[in-house]
Amino acid sequence: MLEPMTTRPRLLLVAHGTRSAAGRRVLGRVLLETRKQLGEVDCRLAWVDVQEPGPARVLADGVPTVVVPVFLARGYHVIHDVGQACDRAPGPVVQTPHLGAEPEVVRAVVQRLGEAGAAGAFGADAVVLAAAGSKDESSLTETRDLARTLTRLLGVPVTAAFASTATPTVAGAVAAARADGHNRVAVATHLLAPGFFANRIADAGGDITSEPLGAHPEIIGLLIRRYQEYASHLG
Repeated sequence: MLEPMTTRPRLLLVAHGTRSAAGRRVLGRVLLETRKQLGEVDCRLAWVDVQEPGPARVLADGVPTVVVPVFLARGYHVIHDVGQACDRAPGPVVQTPHLGAEPEVVRAVVQRLGEAGAAGAFGADAVVLAAAGSKDESSLTETRDLARTLTRLLGVPVTAAFASTATPTVAGAVAAARADGHNRVAVATHLLAPGFFANRIADAGGDITSEPLGAHPEIIGLLIRRYQEYASHLG
C-alpha cells in the first residue's frame, strides 16, 4: 500500500529527449500510463538533452522526489546528468537505478519480438539485440549480458550490436548472422522510443525488426516498482 497522498514523494522520470514527434508521443504515454497507476502521486517528466525541462529545473523547488532514470543502460547521462542534478537538488531526493536488464525489460524485449513475428515455426533463427551504443564500457557490457540472457531464453543466438559509437554495428551483425548461415534474422530494438536510432536500426537489413519498448506494460510496471521500492527512502 502506498502512503497517504500528503506524504507521497513526487516521481520524476528522466529520459534522453528526442527531436522525433513520434518519440515524444511515446515517452508522453509512458508518463501518462505511470501516472494512471500511481493515482494521486505527482508524476513529472524531464530530459537530459534536446528538450526542456532538465531534471535540475524540476528539482529546484525542493519537493521530495524519487528520480527514475528511464534509460536501458548505465552511461554518461545516468551517471553525470541525472546524478549531478540529484546531488545538487535543494530538497530530499533519491535516485533509483536505471531500467537495466531487469526481468520486466527482458520480458518486454521478448514480447516485442513476438509481436513482430520472430517466434514460432516461421520465426527467426538468429537475433540481433540493437542498442543505441555508448562510449561507456559498462553500458556496452550490460547490453552484451542481456544478449546472453536472451540467447538462453530464445534458444537461438543473440548478438549485441549498436546503432552508433560501438561495434559491431547493427547492419554488420545482421550481415554476419547471414554469413554464418542463418536464414531469418530478427532485430530486437533495445530502445524506449522511436527516433534517429530507431530509424537507423530499422534500416539495418533485418528480416524482422521489433518496435521500441515504449509504454509496454512491463516497462510501466518496472517504473512503478522502482517508485514503490525507493519512496520509503525519503521517510
